[in-house]
Amino acid sequence: MVGRPEIGIRPAGVGIEFDVSLWPLVLVSMPPSIELDDIVYLQESYEHVFAAPRRHALIVDTTTLEKIPDATLRRRMKEFEDGRRPIIREKNIGSAIVLSNSLARGAYTALRWISPQPAPNKAFANVRDAARWCIEGIEADGQEAPAGVYILAGMSVAVGG
Repeated sequence: MVGRPEIGIRPAGVGIEFDVSLWPLVLVSMPPSIELDDIVYLQESYEHVFAAPRRHALIVDTTTLEKIPDATLRRRMKEFEDGRRPIIREKNIGSAIVLSNSLARGAYTALRWISPQPAPNKAFANVRDAARWCIEGIEADGQEAPAGVYILAGMSVAVGG
């Protein structure tokens, strides 16, 4: 697809999946445990997405995450995000995070009220609902989502169609 970023091959030992096959939707799936190599791969992959000519929507699926990253990894992720706020504002239509625990979703939502993101950001209980929200954003951005995004969202027709 035109404008889709080229993401490098996931290195051995890296559990994070970074999928741009449904561009302009990016789907990131977290492994049960996150290590430094996962963060490095994630950040390198994001740089390719930020360099793409088109805006994107993002789903981060944390449902398989069993262990919260340690303070060092969380700091590294925060520093990366903080250092890219202008490009995130420009290139990200919206980010959906999938958290299966309702208390975690509530805490995440409260955190985002206190510390807003540069682009719309919302927590969901499942990937289906996250994908529906992303489709709305993609279409509002004047882009078309590929059929696979509608399938992921459990939909058979476009939101606007």
